[in-house]
Amino acid sequence: MLLSIREVFDLAQKDVDFPIKFRGYDPEAVDDYLEDLDRSQARLEKQLASMQEEVTKLREENKILSHRISIHEKANEEIARLALKEASDLIEKAKRNANLILKESLDYVRTLSGEVEGFKEQAATFRASVQKMSQDLLDTIDNSEVYYLINEGSKSNDHASLMVDNDDMLKK
Repeated sequence: MLLSIREVFDLAQKDVDFPIKFRGYDPEAVDDYLEDLDRSQARLEKQLASMQEEVTKLREENKILSHRISIHEKANEEIARLALKEASDLIEKAKRNANLILKESLDYVRTLSGEVEGFKEQAATFRASVQKMSQDLLDTIDNSEVYYLINEGSKSNDHASLMVDNDDMLKK
């Protein structure tokens, strides 16, 4: 705790006990005491000036540190803002890519569905074509002379066998 010069002087007066001489105090003792007070005052003033310089330096440092803290806070806020913006941009980009992939997938499924329907139609057409060709072949065979002759031959054999069977029955 620093004392003012007045307080130091007041304290010094209380503790001082000058020897008394014939017409007052001893002048040498008073002069020595005043010199001691001057030295104490000079020392205290020097100490005060040093402390004032220290306070000034500390205030400057405090100002610089406050400014640095402010700059760091602003930088951190800017970094956070940029990080949020970048994250938001990445999310939007991911959504767009996901929507694009989904659209392409749906288009591909539609294409495949169309191809499957086309294959079904081709299969039905092919089946109908095979059936028609088979029927045409059967009709051709049925209308051919060879088939007619074969059928006639088997009818005659059937007819002949029926006649033989009838003859056998008559004999009995």
